Amino acid sequence: MEENFNYEEAMAKLNAAKALTPEQLAKKLEEAQRVAQETLAKMTPEERKRAEEEAQKMIREDEQKRKALLESAQQVLGTRTPKFCPYCGTPNSGSNFCPNCGGALK
Repeated sequence: MEENFNYEEAMAKLNAAKALTPEQLAKKLEEAQRVAQETLAKMTPEERKRAEEEAQKMIREDEQKRKALLESAQQVLGTRTPKFCPYCGTPNSGSNFCPNCGGALK
């Protein structure tokens, strides 16, 4: 796992993905799912458990980073009601609760 996030590399990948047709994207997703399933099939139960724990850890860390980034951006912008939900990232039009996940925004 790479520790340092490479913004330029991530943007290049996103831009490349934006250029794909829906059919091409679906094909890439199917291939990724196939490779993931083959990889899981080769793992021992202990390896699967470690992989699942690592994935959950990465998800939690990503959620914490996203929430911190959104909070920081909201402080810089000086808004009382966040423009994006700190829980799921859904844009907010000024309400006190997220229209997607229902999280309190004040």
